[in-house]
Amino acid sequence: MRARTKQKRPRQKLPLRLRLFLVLFLILIISVGSYYFLSLPIWRITDVAVGGTQMLSPDEIRDLSGVPIAENLFLTSFARTRENLKKITAIKSFHLYRIPPGTVIIKIEERKPIAVLLFENKSAIIDDAGYILNRNPNLTLNVANMTDLPVISGIGASEYEGEERIAPRASALIVDIIAELSSLLGSRRLQLTPGGFEKISFSLDDILLVKLGRNEDVRRKMDIFKALLSQVNGKWSAVEYIDVRYPDNPVVKYK
Repeated sequence: MRARTKQKRPRQKLPLRLRLFLVLFLILIISVGSYYFLSLPIWRITDVAVGGTQMLSPDEIRDLSGVPIAENLFLTSFARTRENLKKITAIKSFHLYRIPPGTVIIKIEERKPIAVLLFENKSAIIDDAGYILNRNPNLTLNVANMTDLPVISGIGASEYEGEERIAPRASALIVDIIAELSSLLGSRRLQLTPGGFEKISFSLDDILLVKLGRNEDVRRKMDIFKALLSQVNGKWSAVEYIDVRYPDNPVVKYK
């Protein structure tokens, strides 16, 4: 006779409620254990490192950031630190990194200074977006090429948007003129006087005066100026001004 095959009894499943209870209990145990582990004193913040600085001082950025020293590296919110860093207009962007066991790294990207503005017996260093980089009195800017930056005067109070930046049209005009002249003249000293955008002029090396007039057809006027520049090469001191306010009738006025 053939041996009877034993039939395996189906395994009884745990009740659904019990399974849910075990899963939730396991999650609770893991959460409590993780929280306890992350709460250990070893994770207290003891050091703040600042990277990416060239003109800014890492020590000043560290102080102004307000990173909460001695707080827990993983459980502390850096919301206030982010707000403090956003207030520093010389910083274009930044990232915060938590490095165990107790280090916070602030990696920043600085704005690039392109010109110096003169207004109300003060000076302001601006970038290509018109942000004023040196407005914070607790911040030191070490600009390596400071003496080579173009000097801008004649910007009216209406062209300032609060204390952080100048109006986009003003910064765009400055960037356009500087870009045109930088490619042509290199690091020669440039002084630009917007004059309320009605009587724009600039001088090179405090010698050669160039009148642009209104802030219209600036690129065309600059092209005409560059064409006339070859005529006065080496004779700047003999020229009273170059007038390209009317592009169809440019003028070189000699003394």
